[in-house]
Amino acid sequence: GARHGILVKNGTVLETLSHVTHFVFDKTGTLTEGKMRVREIIPTAGFDEARVLGLAAVVERFSEHSIARAIVDAAEARKLNPQGKTPEDFRGVPGLGVMANVDTHTVTIGTANWLLQQGINIPAENEPAIRQREEQAFSCVHVGVDQHYAGLLAIADELRPDAKNLINALRADGIRMTLLSGDRTRVAEAVSAQLGGMEVIAEVLPQDKDRVISELQQRGARVAMVGDGVNDAPALIRANVGIAIGSGTDVSVESADIVLMSDELAKVHLASALSRRTLRTIHQNISISLTYNVIMVPLAMMALITPLVAAIAMPISSLLVIGNAARIRTLFKKGER
Repeated sequence: GARHGILVKNGTVLETLSHVTHFVFDKTGTLTEGKMRVREIIPTAGFDEARVLGLAAVVERFSEHSIARAIVDAAEARKLNPQGKTPEDFRGVPGLGVMANVDTHTVTIGTANWLLQQGINIPAENEPAIRQREEQAFSCVHVGVDQHYAGLLAIADELRPDAKNLINALRADGIRMTLLSGDRTRVAEAVSAQLGGMEVIAEVLPQDKDRVISELQQRGARVAMVGDGVNDAPALIRANVGIAIGSGTDVSVESADIVLMSDELAKVHLASALSRRTLRTIHQNISISLTYNVIMVPLAMMALITPLVAAIAMPISSLLVIGNAARIRTLFKKGER
């Protein structure tokens, strides 16, 4: 497994993974590339695109979140120079949004719920545009200036090229799947539809992801969680098996039971197949050893075989077991094809 980019931290993990009945996927950075891009800026009356994007970039420029990086990159591409101003009194809540003072204005950026908590209402005439973008799998980041709704940034993230193949392969194995996301339900459902459909649990705050895993386990599911970010670490620990994408953060890699050294999603299915093949091989080897000894030991006790034959026969049983175990390599040859 290690030779093919699948690092398994201990043998127990393979046995547990072979019994997993439910895979939970984080959306951003796992099934999607995590390379956010601002595709559209929709300002409201009294604001223009440059002002909405520029103020948002000033507030977001100290954040490492992928959405923040997308906003700053878009502002720099338009030469709005977000580095020229420094936000003050920066504060925020993971999974909801951020806010800060820029010049004499309070700028609020994040989800619709975050703006509502700050007393900023989204005008009803903006709802159709928001719904349309979310149904296209765009994440809508809302911007408020002082107590006024300034507009939204439609941010897109592309699916990984091999995401659909992975989902189809797991579905063919009879495994249930859930898409777990902090995005709006419409956005997550649009991504699910692109992948052929699966259960969606959306609008989940980072601190609640491990609770979702726990609830699935309480229903009798054996859960494997696949993620890549800091916010996934508690869920990776809570799951029966945590699988971290190698392109993820150090925290998620440390928290996981299996680490994929690349961002190839096909390795997730390969790890699952490896676990089942390993357990099946162990059962076969036990059967081979028992059968061999049930036949040969009584023959030796009845002196029906000579000491020389017995001496030759003894290592043959070990060679049979080793040879059968070596057949696991053929799994990777199939995966490479």
